[in-house]
Amino acid sequence: MEREMEKGSEEIKRFLDFIRSSDTLYKMAFEAVRVEDKRTQDLLHAIEFVTSSKEQRRIGAKLRDSRRTRRRNKDIVEELEPIINFFSEPQNKRTLDKMSQLLGAVRKEEKYHEDRVYHPRVEDD
Repeated sequence: MEREMEKGSEEIKRFLDFIRSSDTLYKMAFEAVRVEDKRTQDLLHAIEFVTSSKEQRRIGAKLRDSRRTRRRNKDIVEELEPIINFFSEPQNKRTLDKMSQLLGAVRKEEKYHEDRVYHPRVEDD
């Protein structure tokens, strides 16, 4: 083969790491959306009570930046939500747990093959 095949355990681990990191990233992005929603309200109230045009523009720029940050995080939430929901179902969570066990079994076999030694059955004199 031109390209050496990756070990099966590395592929399984990469998948499991992706699922685990998806959960963490989803929670962080979800919280960031919540924070930006509150920031939006704060900035809208600030615009309501400011009298200077210069200050309105400054707050308006902050509001725009906040909305962009919120959008980026909301996109992350929307993209990861189907994955999170899928692995939240009991039968799929069990499959994920079994895949962790599979990773251990594949690693065990790979280790055996790396350390394999052949012992001759018949000795030549």
